[in-house]
Amino acid sequence: MTVRVGALAVLTSSLVLAVPGRADEAMANPVLGQPQAIEQGDTLYRSHCIGCHGRAGGRGPNLFETKLSDAQFMETVINGRKGTQMPAWGLRLSPDDVWAVEAYVKSRKSAF
Repeated sequence: MTVRVGALAVLTSSLVLAVPGRADEAMANPVLGQPQAIEQGDTLYRSHCIGCHGRAGGRGPNLFETKLSDAQFMETVINGRKGTQMPAWGLRLSPDDVWAVEAYVKSRKSAF
């Protein structure tokens, strides 16, 4: 329990999560286009995301055609989506991991 509370405190202190209509929608992914981040994101996508999102959608939407902003992508992965099967990954993936996944997704956006 202490580890989870500590992890949550670190996460919330290091990241202001996007809420619709807030000014932080301009938050940008700092690793877009970086080969090392894309490679890490590919590995993370295969181990955490592909089961639902597949290569072109599945139980979850096709992330390679997402129109989410960087901030919306981060918020969705960290907090999940109520009313859907999308879980909150905030205690299992770091913000850097989420940025890497998005960097991979955006690098492959038109490939599938």
